[in-house]
Amino acid sequence: MTATEAARSFSDVLTRVAAGEEIEVTRSGAPIAVIAPARGRVISSGHFRDLISSAPAVDDDFVAEVKAARAAVAPPAEPWRS
Repeated sequence: MTATEAARSFSDVLTRVAAGEEIEVTRSGAPIAVIAPARGRVISSGHFRDLISSAPAVDDDFVAEVKAARAAVAPPAEPWRS
């Protein structure tokens, strides 16, 4: 796809990429970029529920261990640093 075509139909390009397609963008016939799905994966809510339901049960010491871990780590000095 040419850069001009990609610019004119960018919303459609993003729709195609969201569906898993990789699109090569060319300028003067030479490839200049590839628009591809993000590397991070998004899973469906159903798949997430399946993962959670198959996770091991939380043991009796879990809450105490989380509290101990939180107590051992101080909050950031500047939580809203940019």
